[in-house]
Amino acid sequence: MSDNQSGKLQRKQSSPGKIALMGAVATGLGVFNLVTNGGEAPSQAVMILQYGLLGLGLVGLAGGLIMMATAKN
Repeated sequence: MSDNQSGKLQRKQSSPGKIALMGAVATGLGVFNLVTNGGEAPSQAVMILQYGLLGLGLVGLAGGLIMMATAKN
């Protein structure tokens, strides 16, 4: 009897490369958005949200790179 038949769910592991790539894209888009604000300054709430999402993108990038560095081949 396989694990799926016995009622246990198998969890698919995410690729560390995909996680690092998504973190790099999110960080790049966040920096681009902060640099090109346009003619008017956004509100304080929008700036807090942008910096928070930029920080989360950096955490995802760092986590993906750490997972890639510690991966066993």
